[in-house]
Amino acid sequence: IALCALNDISIEAKVNELVQQNIPCITFNSDLPDSHRLCFVGQDYAKSGRIAAELLSKCIPKSGKILAMVGNLEYNGHRTRLDGFCAHMRDKGFYSGQIEVVETYNDYRVTYNKVNDALNNMPGLCAIYMVNRSVTGCIDAIKAAGMAGQIRVIAHDMSPRRRQMLREGSLDLTITQDLYRQGYQPLLLLCDLLQKQLQPAADQQSTNISIICSENLD
Repeated sequence: IALCALNDISIEAKVNELVQQNIPCITFNSDLPDSHRLCFVGQDYAKSGRIAAELLSKCIPKSGKILAMVGNLEYNGHRTRLDGFCAHMRDKGFYSGQIEVVETYNDYRVTYNKVNDALNNMPGLCAIYMVNRSVTGCIDAIKAAGMAGQIRVIAHDMSPRRRQMLREGSLDLTITQDLYRQGYQPLLLLCDLLQKQLQPAADQQSTNISIICSENLD
């Protein structure tokens, strides 16, 4: 089995049960690090979060406040990326009280409402860090508030809509990962295991992290 799942003790227990039944499991995109899975295929999420912090820290004043929007903290990828971001922001001289963390469950309406609340109730808000997928909800809320161009926005991954937002300037930067590889690599590893008895050597963490802006979209 190759799976991307919540980091939940019930799922972890099921993976361990499958492994005891000689059914190998590989996690991809989001990990179950305390389970008996064979390996993890995905991005170095802590590093991608630190890269986001490095970029954002150079774009806003040291007194600025940041809204960090995460889809679901039960996803290891989201939580690890957020932890890397917050840790590096502290290293750059920002304190924890300047970063407001909000879960949105990747829902457009929840994201829109949470951003709208922050724009109205967080004096000094300078930037939004989008760990979750609903970037459109964030950008639409900023536009509706008449604050387009006033709030720096950094996201992850790429989509046709995100590409459009980069071109129009409503999204400043996005940090991509090799999602295609995450889809096929677990299957190759499982095929090698089942057909050739080749065990995966270690976790397959990719260092292929790209920073995309409007000028290098193509």
